[in-house]
Amino acid sequence: MTDYLIVASLGMAGFLVLWPISLIRRDASIVDFWWGPGFAVMVATMWILSGASMDPHAQAIVALILVWGLRLGVVLGRRRIREGVEDGRYREMREFRGTSFWWKSLFMVFVLQGVLQVLLSLGALAAVRQPDAPVGPLMILGTMIALAGFTIEAISDRQLDKFRRDTPHGGLLTTGLRAIVRYPSYLGEVLFWWGIALIAVEIGVLWAPLNAAAQTWILMRLSGVTILDRRLGETRPGHAEYRDRVPALVPNLRTRFLRGAAGPHGQ
Repeated sequence: MTDYLIVASLGMAGFLVLWPISLIRRDASIVDFWWGPGFAVMVATMWILSGASMDPHAQAIVALILVWGLRLGVVLGRRRIREGVEDGRYREMREFRGTSFWWKSLFMVFVLQGVLQVLLSLGALAAVRQPDAPVGPLMILGTMIALAGFTIEAISDRQLDKFRRDTPHGGLLTTGLRAIVRYPSYLGEVLFWWGIALIAVEIGVLWAPLNAAAQTWILMRLSGVTILDRRLGETRPGHAEYRDRVPALVPNLRTRFLRGAAGPHGQ
């Protein structure tokens, strides 16, 4: 239990450090800096505290989350620095809460994300503490799915960032991966965590898919697809038609590649 408290404290500390910086910058979206790296730090720390197991399952989980988390932190950090404006999701919260947002953001944004990060990481944290186990089909399949998700997310972010640079005045990105699904970054993240869950199941953490299911629900209903569809529908001409033709996360092989279009955002 002590090990879990240590890694949870590390994860939460990252968010708490960012909160006063967000007040200075008037940009609560810098909370996203720590989302990926926080997972990486917690899982790596748990692995070390539990004896740095040489089990292939534990090593695969640590390596995958380290690479995924650090890449995501760099991408989101560069995005915030380059764009220099608060992400629309947090800007809406700021406008709705008014002058009280500065202190409410500590709990509604930073502490909340810290709690979610700990809860969603529990399967991976438990897995790296398990005794050694022989490599089986779930380890191989889970690694392949996680790598596929990582690759989709990386390509999606590159396409989105290039589009934002080329079209700084807004629009709707519907080409590339977004001709197949509206939110390929979310698809990649969902696949990544289901891959991690499969690896964890093979080493004995049978409840790990609950974390992946929770991550999927959050991206679909709480902080991802639902919010972005609403916001893009209000701010990006053509989004309603695009939404009707292209699925959010699950590719439809009959969906035609949409042409044209212009402008950032989408995930």
